[in-house]
Amino acid sequence: MNRSIRLILFLSSVILLLINATGLLLAAEKPDWVDGPSAAYPEASYLIGVGSGDTRQRAEDSAYAALARVFRAEVRATTHEREDFRQAEKGKKAEIDRTVDLQNQTEVSTQKALEQVRIAERWADPVSKVYYALAVLDRAKSASALRQKSLDAEMEAREWEARAKKAADPLEQARALHKALLAARRTEIYESDLRVIQPTGRGDGMKVSAAALEDQLRTLLNRSFRVDVQIDGPQAAAVRDALLAGLHEQGFTRAEDADLLIKGKVGLEEADLKDPRWHYVRWTADLTLLQKEGQKEFGRIQRSGKEGHLTPKEADRKALAALQKELSETVGETVLKLIYGE
Repeated sequence: MNRSIRLILFLSSVILLLINATGLLLAAEKPDWVDGPSAAYPEASYLIGVGSGDTRQRAEDSAYAALARVFRAEVRATTHEREDFRQAEKGKKAEIDRTVDLQNQTEVSTQKALEQVRIAERWADPVSKVYYALAVLDRAKSASALRQKSLDAEMEAREWEARAKKAADPLEQARALHKALLAARRTEIYESDLRVIQPTGRGDGMKVSAAALEDQLRTLLNRSFRVDVQIDGPQAAAVRDALLAGLHEQGFTRAEDADLLIKGKVGLEEADLKDPRWHYVRWTADLTLLQKEGQKEFGRIQRSGKEGHLTPKEADRKALAALQKELSETVGETVLKLIYGE
């Protein structure tokens, strides 16, 4: 065997090894899954996603995305279905909150579900130079994992709900119910994914309801976390009104005999920036959150900023508006996080 023939055989072996290593099937006929069902991965046993692209990586990403769309559609349907059972909420803010919550749940669900996905086959069209990839999800294996996660999350929700019922302190009750609600929502997400993989779902039914826990938590907040605000400093009344409006958007009720007191002071003072044309005013807010009974402190909120304008009067006006906006938009959410221990 002369040297040229040995070189040709060597190069052929290298090419075959590369083909096997990359999973590219340069066959004359394309695989069945490119245009239709796969004989090797039947629908009854596998969920599949087919992707294509001008590179191998783009084809694989496209295949993952094809499967992800299946899960996103199901989670959206399930979440909207759950929303139908919630108490009616009014206002643009509530709609925004629900949209953000839905997006977060969709992304979490998709990420968890796709942990079980693998690229099973790849093929490159020798004529068009287009790459194809087949993403597969084993229904039985994935369903078993999701079923266990769903059961674990439900057990966690029930345990936290039981702790909430035993707790005497409203703050402990709220934190336990919030954790129960988060676990219950994870249960719903896993159940949504499971129905994509196995239409019958878990089969035994869930014994915990996120909607019911949400109602319990809302009732507790309305009953035991009524709020009042005491503000000192310049424009205190205007700042207090803005702060109460923001708290109301988060579901808090204002009462003279409140359970929760937000106490503090605000400041508006000229900022020493020595600008020859502009006047700057610095605004500050230092608030303390107290359980009124016993004056027990459980949180503190500090904010600051500055605004400028050509006239001192307009600089003052802009600083006050910025202070009001900041407190109305952030304090209510911050109070909730402090209550929940987040």
